[in-house]
Amino acid sequence: MDKLTILKEIHAQVPGMVQLEECSYLWDLALQCGRGVIVEIGSAQGLSTICLAKGSKMGRGVKIYAVDPFNGGGATPDPTWYDMDHPGTPNPVFYVNQGVSFAPFWQNILKFNVYDIVVPIVNYSELAVKQYPSDPIELLFIDGDHRFNYVKLDLELWTPFMLEGALLLMHDSTYHGVRRAIQEVLPKLGFSNICESPIFTARKGSG
Repeated sequence: MDKLTILKEIHAQVPGMVQLEECSYLWDLALQCGRGVIVEIGSAQGLSTICLAKGSKMGRGVKIYAVDPFNGGGATPDPTWYDMDHPGTPNPVFYVNQGVSFAPFWQNILKFNVYDIVVPIVNYSELAVKQYPSDPIELLFIDGDHRFNYVKLDLELWTPFMLEGALLLMHDSTYHGVRRAIQEVLPKLGFSNICESPIFTARKGSG
């Protein structure tokens, strides 16, 4: 089957908020990866994960690390750490329900035959980073909690693993918290914006 037919099949069968054009974009960028791995923050039932993995398998087959608490779909419910300027990190008491919705994700990974290159890390991003094996990242796709403090934390925790010239993608970039992070955080981390659509994309350094 050709790429579009495969993508339409994936998009029709796997629930998710990533549009077909965005799926194609993820596929194309994953296809080009060969220097490092791909890391995705926020996987849900695996729609974007599968598109990344399919693209990767058409290229050099780099691994996809899928980071998600699989907690049933909810964000970390910390009432003290919303889109405000609180210092520190979320209260650990709210790190609950890891893995309760993992089964549908893995069923989709198996169904579309990408289990051989998808490596799940079943935890909240700020805990998962401690389990990450420090593989150099060539493509980082952030689609986790969209509140500013959480987006900022994702950027600060995961971008240090990125190779020079690696690409950062941020989904739902018009959301207030994500847009604020793009404007306030990315320039300090040494990223230059490339495009807004179909998914916001920036490059690390000048590579």
